[in-house]
Amino acid sequence: MRVPGLKLPAFSSPFRLSPIFVKEMAGRMRSARAYMVLTVYLAIVSGLSVLLYMVSFLGNPRMVGGSGAVGTVVFYFLVGMQVLLASFVAPAFTAGAISLERENKTFDVLRVTLLTPAQIVWAKLISALGFTLLLLFATLPLFSLAFLLGGVEPRELIIALCVVFASALMYALLALYISARSRTTVGATLSTYAIVLGIVIGIPLAALIGSSTVSLALSPTGGGSILADLFDTVLTLAISLSPISAIAASQRFFSATGELWTFTPNFTGSGLSLTLPSPFLILTGVYLIVSVILYVLTVRRVARIEQQ
Repeated sequence: MRVPGLKLPAFSSPFRLSPIFVKEMAGRMRSARAYMVLTVYLAIVSGLSVLLYMVSFLGNPRMVGGSGAVGTVVFYFLVGMQVLLASFVAPAFTAGAISLERENKTFDVLRVTLLTPAQIVWAKLISALGFTLLLLFATLPLFSLAFLLGGVEPRELIIALCVVFASALMYALLALYISARSRTTVGATLSTYAIVLGIVIGIPLAALIGSSTVSLALSPTGGGSILADLFDTVLTLAISLSPISAIAASQRFFSATGELWTFTPNFTGSGLSLTLPSPFLILTGVYLIVSVILYVLTVRRVARIEQQ
């Protein structure tokens, strides 16, 4: 029954902010904790960047303004901090987004609103990513120090930003999906960090161990074989799934060939010539596809919870 003169808010409009987003962002930004975290984070990153510069200058004054090695060190330190932020801070904001609602017995309140499961999940995701993106964008001016010192090209910043933002999105959605399936926030947080650690650190370590093992196994028979070339290709694709190794591999290929978007593996045994996307493009594409899948699965899980 429609009540005359009563107009319901159009929450489905893409140009309107979700009330969940407004509530959570307002609650987070009104507290002094958010500004303390931002201030401390910028102070630590800025201080360590200056410290790296001073240590490099005192260790070898000729490096400053010459080879650009100091700028490269500062640049990749900042990139490393952003990768850590995207990998371990972004999931922290979404790991309890839904499970905490169930623990506090407030999920039923969301069920009686006009918001659909898709809108609830989207609002939870955006509100959690909002503060993470604020921290990421706040460190961008610090990259000017690396460019002033030299040794870094703007295209290298493109590699870093693609990996960082894709990682933040995928890991946040991963934590949100686990939160929707978990009954406790502690369980969701532990499960999320176990998976993230396996991706960020486990994949490069496994690739390093596998590369050493296969190299030793193939060395007596000659490393230049089709099997060795195939393994190198698979290894390159595997390390492209970790943000740390993807940035390192993309930088190595870019420095060696000058190509930003593609690279050609050096097949010594088979003589084949194969052009592949750069590791950072592989990571970005895979992470975006996985993010869409995780979003759909999370929406379905929330809808199933509402029907229970």
